[in-house]
Amino acid sequence: MAATPVIQLPVISECVAESCAYNHDHTCHAVAITVGDVSDPVCDTFMDADMEGGERSVTGRVGACKMADCRHNTGLECHAPSITVGYEREQVDCLTYARA
Repeated sequence: MAATPVIQLPVISECVAESCAYNHDHTCHAVAITVGDVSDPVCDTFMDADMEGGERSVTGRVGACKMADCRHNTGLECHAPSITVGYEREQVDCLTYARA
């Protein structure tokens, strides 16, 4: 039986959305985020809240990406080595998104 390949999820190298419950000191601590709503590369996991979320021992990664037109996207999975999340047009987006 062939071994199942291990997929390395891209790390979120920086997140400047300080009001997000998963953000602590510009580091995302959600285990995995979802990017995109088909037309915009929004951080679909962003949660503007006073409560603290995530796992402090974890640096967030990209679990899924719905931006099929991104050059880093294959099969709705991100293949960038890492991404940056921040504000674009007053919404929290994947700033690494690049149209193919």
